[in-house]
Amino acid sequence: MKKRARKLFPGQRDEEHVVFMLRPHWFIFLRQILQLTLFNILPILIFAFIYYVVGWEIPTEGVLYVIMVMLTGLYYLGAWLAYFHSFADYHLDLWILTDQRIVDIEQKGLFDRVISELNVVKVQDVTSEVHGHLQTFFDYGNVYIQTSAETQRFVFQNVPRPEEVTRLIVKTSDAAGKRHAQAVGHEPDTV
Repeated sequence: MKKRARKLFPGQRDEEHVVFMLRPHWFIFLRQILQLTLFNILPILIFAFIYYVVGWEIPTEGVLYVIMVMLTGLYYLGAWLAYFHSFADYHLDLWILTDQRIVDIEQKGLFDRVISELNVVKVQDVTSEVHGHLQTFFDYGNVYIQTSAETQRFVFQNVPRPEEVTRLIVKTSDAAGKRHAQAVGHEPDTV
């Protein structure tokens, strides 16, 4: 009995081998955590300012107290929901390079996902871009993959080590092109 290969992502073909799987760089998620922390501390700072600087005592009973508690609860609920949305978007965005294709799984919301595929043989140009101090220091950036088709190019946004990703895509595309040429019975063009 033949042992089945372990599938690393939904839709992986039986004879397909994964070269890499990427998510956005961890620094992108760190920024979202810092924003959540700021949003959680902000009401405390506002209440402290009102109490200590303005000198207004916050009532502990009555309709105003109930309204303030409700608004504070809604504020924190909104902040945490925004965080969970960001976490799902970060964690579920995935770029996969196999020996046959490139798969781009992009989560656009909690219930909205776009999956795009590209045959590795069709890759014509791969470009990596790193802009600014943070991207250079933390070594992340964008990778653009252009095909011969008139469609938009694939974009891997905020991926770690973009130059290495570019080299792996080109290497995998070249190897797939040679395999395809041998299967068709032609010799690959050499430059």
